[in-house]
Formats: sequence, C-alpha cells, structure tokens
Amino acid sequence: MLTIQNYFSKTENINWESLPEAFVKGHSLVQGASANNWSAYHSNENIKRVVEAYFEKLSEYIKKNLAETKTESETKAETKPAKVKVKPSPKPPAAAAPKPAPKTKVTEKPEYESEEIELIESDVQFIRRYAAMHGKVKSQAQVLTLIHSLQKAILERKIRKESPYAKEIESMQTQLINCYEKMGEMAEIKIDSKNFKRYLEIAHSQVGMTSIALLKAYVSLNGKKDVKDKAERLFQRIKKAVAAKKITPDDKYAVKLNEAFMTLNAYISGDSPTLTINKAQLNGLMGIIGEELFEKKSLKGTDEEPAMIVGSGELLKMDFQTIGLKGKYKELIGDPSVGFTAMVYGLPKSGKSTMCIDFAKHLAAEHGKVLYCAIEEGFGYTLKEKIERLKASHPNLYITDQVPENLSDFNFVFIDSVSEAGIEVDDINRMIKLNPETSFIFIYHTTKEGKFRGENKHAHKVDVILQVDKGVVSSSGRFSAGGRMEL
Repeated sequence: MLTIQNYFSKTENINWESLPEAFVKGHSLVQGASANNWSAYHSNENIKRVVEAYFEKLSEYIKKNLAETKTESETKAETKPAKVKVKPSPKPPAAAAPKPAPKTKVTEKPEYESEEIELIESDVQFIRRYAAMHGKVKSQAQVLTLIHSLQKAILERKIRKESPYAKEIESMQTQLINCYEKMGEMAEIKIDSKNFKRYLEIAHSQVGMTSIALLKAYVSLNGKKDVKDKAERLFQRIKKAVAAKKITPDDKYAVKLNEAFMTLNAYISGDSPTLTINKAQLNGLMGIIGEELFEKKSLKGTDEEPAMIVGSGELLKMDFQTIGLKGKYKELIGDPSVGFTAMVYGLPKSGKSTMCIDFAKHLAAEHGKVLYCAIEEGFGYTLKEKIERLKASHPNLYITDQVPENLSDFNFVFIDSVSEAGIEVDDINRMIKLNPETSFIFIYHTTKEGKFRGENKHAHKVDVILQVDKGVVSSSGRFSAGGRMEL
C-alpha cells in the first residue's frame, strides 16, 4: 500500500504518460500536498482524505496492471476510459396503439437576480462549476481536478472562512470527496434537489460585465498572426452588444471598448498579418481584466494599495512556507520560501548549465514538478549528454526549447538563458506575478568583465544570486549568509 513515507520512492519509475488521466491528476495533487514536509496533508483533513483515497486507487491499479508485463494491446485497452453503456428503451408492441401523451404543465425556468460585476468571486465560480456537473457523467480525473483546484484556492486563501458561501463550499467539497472515494472510472454526478437549487441561486447571483468579456477576447488576440476571422467575429459581437444596449456610453469601459473596436476595424481592413495592440493601451487593459503585464510604478501606502502594518510580535507568530530544501543545496542557498526567485550567472563554459540541471534533478526528485527551458541548447546532443552524465532523468523533470505561456503546472522553472529568451525585467515581473507559487531560476551569460545586460535591475528582483566561476558556485541572498559548492 502506498503511504506518504514511501510514495515517491515507489512511484519514481512510473511512466505517468502511460497511466489514465485520473492518476496523473492525483500525482499532481500529491506533489502539492507533500510540500513543506506534507504540511497541507497533516493540517487539512479533506486533503488527507483525497490523498489517501488516491493512494488506495493507485495501489490497486499498480497491483493489477503494472505488477506483470503486459502486451501493448492489453496496455492500450486498460488505459482507455470506460464507456458508459446506456440501454435503449424497449419499443412498444407493434399492435399497441400509441397512447396520447399526457398533458404536462410547462414549468418556466426560474428567474434569478444577478449582479453585474467586473470579476466573479472565486467561491461563486467553484459553485457554478459544480452545479454544471449535475446529471452529467464525469471521469475520475475531472472530479479530482475540481477537488484539487478547490483545495488549492482554499490554501491560497482565495476562498476564506469568512465567505458568505463558506457553508456551501464545505458541503460541496465533502460531496466531491465522497464521490471520488466511491466512484469507478466514470460516474454520474447527482446533487440532491435542495442543494442543487441553492447552488443555482449562488451560481446566477453574479454575472460578468459584457464589456470586460469582450475586452478579454480582444487582448487574447494580441500579437497573433492570421486571426482575421476571429477579429471579424469579435468586431460583430461588439456591434451587436451595442445595438442590444448591453453596452451603453455610460459603461465604465465604453472608451476602452471603442478603442478596441477601432483597432479591430483597422486590422480587418488592412494587410497586416498580426493584430498588435500598442503598449500603452495593453497596459491599461491588463489592469482592467485582472492581469498585470507591465510593472506599475506606484508607492506603497496609497489609497489604492494601503500599507499593511503589524507588530513585531505578530510577525514572529506568522508562518511562512519554505520548500524544505536539504543536502548540499541547502548548505549553498539555505531553505528558500515557496515561489522564490534566483539568478545564476558566469562566463561561458563555467558550469552554469551543469549546476542548474543537477539542481533541477534534485528539485524534481524531492520537491515537485520542474520545467527546464533549454532555449540556448535546445533538444541537442550537448543537453542529452549532460542529462545522461548527471543521471538527471526523472518523471518530474520536463524539458522544452522555449518558454511556454502557461507555467502554472510547474513548481520550479529554469530559464537557460535569459538573453537567448529575450526576457526583460518587465517579463520577469509578469511571470512572477502570474505564478506566485512557482519558483524561477534565471540563467545569465556574462562578459569577460563579469557583467551582463540589465545586471542591477535583474539582481534586485531575485531572492538568491549564484555565481559560477571555474567550477565553483558561490551564493548570496535572503535565505543564508552565503555558501560555496564545488561542481
């Protein structure tokens, strides 16, 4: 049986890509629950229940499917999701005259009072997702994904105990966990009528502003090539919304939407293959739709962002989550907090990539999912040679030759190198802000004088600085007084 003590050692050789999606999702959940010496597992009874149910299901699967060698056709057959068989209704006898359909009272759909707001609250979004599952057949992976997302939102305090819907959230969480524990590969989600009615009331209590939805669609087209058909459809959506008076001149974002309308019109009518939104306009739009792309130069303590003041005694009582780093890397940099940032720099051929791949292997084996962006070397022989030499292959270590837009699936991201990726300080700010739970390690080349482009700006943005010189790594930063390590 799998336990928190033996999970990672027992599963280190599993090829997760060959397993059903539900187990891949469960593995991701365990990685999150195991952070900081399994603190979430020990402190949250619901997380503990889900993890133990997953351990039981995976143990059964390993015993049944992975204990002995299977043929390729058998393996494919086992990993296919089970199909839900629906028996057709029996046909009436041919001689029987069709009975007239009984008159049924047509029930009108209930009308809900909805408040139009800029950003729908997290607890309402989750209740809406759960209510939408009612009466539908869902897989283990789909149920587990919702549980995982919900528990992550609770731990990140996006959903708080003070929420007006805290009781409904707790009930929903319990129902989902019960369903996951008892279900097979597929199950029909059924919510009792009383709860379902309440969930629908909450789900319809808030509706997003039409102007915000259209602006989000507009921003998503920025910088993309050959999207004139999408731009045309969005152009027509804006026209229809105005004609139907869903957007009026009094709308808070009418001016911004008018600018988008004009930009779309120019793009559709012109020859440019790319829709480009100017930086000033895009900066304003990202603030509106809930994402920050460019750094705002504002002072702390203004009316928009009040300063947080706590007593020194209160600060000492606060808990700050670290990753639980051990061994030689703890001696080098200390035990950094979750979501730390680091920069690694040195002359070409000094051993930066070797150190970083070894560090990535350590993090993958002990602390979570790692993405190594090998932009400079790409999928070439030199990278393969380093991974083989350092024995860095691990199910939690992934390689890419570019920086993906979505990094939320990874606990740690290495970017090798910053200059090859063309990343500026604004880009670093954006990545960190959009992925607060992800740690970033940025790798830089230096000149013979030991300098690199944007040195001061970049160095001020990170928690740890690692210099590699002739096979020796030295550190400075916020988590230790400085360590040294020979490669």
